[in-house]
Amino acid sequence: MRIQPFNIKNLPFILDVVVPLWSPPVGDDEFKRFNVEYIVRRNLFENSYNFELADENGIFLSSAFFTRKNDVSKAQEWFAQNSGRFPDDFKVASKMSNTFCQMMDERTLSLMNDDDIKLSLFISRKPGAGITLLDELCVRLGDEGWKNLYLWTDCECNWLWYKKHDFILVEQSVYEPFSSEDEDYQTYIFKKKL
Repeated sequence: MRIQPFNIKNLPFILDVVVPLWSPPVGDDEFKRFNVEYIVRRNLFENSYNFELADENGIFLSSAFFTRKNDVSKAQEWFAQNSGRFPDDFKVASKMSNTFCQMMDERTLSLMNDDDIKLSLFISRKPGAGITLLDELCVRLGDEGWKNLYLWTDCECNWLWYKKHDFILVEQSVYEPFSSEDEDYQTYIFKKKL
């Protein structure tokens, strides 16, 4: 297996994993995939910290994207160029996703120092591939001088995975707009020393 810079042509493989998990409750399949691609692109920053793990045949296995304070994403430009084909009532779901992600990004970044880095997206298509990638990248990041790795996640993701892999829970809260009478929508911010 080899770690290499993320190739945007592999973005559909990421979508295949997360569309079933992150799709909004409105819209057809095309819109749901579009909305989730927007979320993924929000986490793809203009920097050299976007990686993928491939097997010996070059097959995409997992990815990890990182951001530093003040890095820039071009997701808003992509959204503006590609959202016109969908009705405005569908795009309300995209706005809600963006508002939530932006709030959680800002909350996480506010906890970080300038020598900390944030894991903005972490996806695995094969059991064990994700931890292989993340462990190696944590070593690399530590060698570069980064002190701590931060991330946020929510109750729709496997947030307990981070507890099992030496991440410390630094904040847990409820996001009311996504909560229901029966269940609170929990959010989590984790930290790991590099």
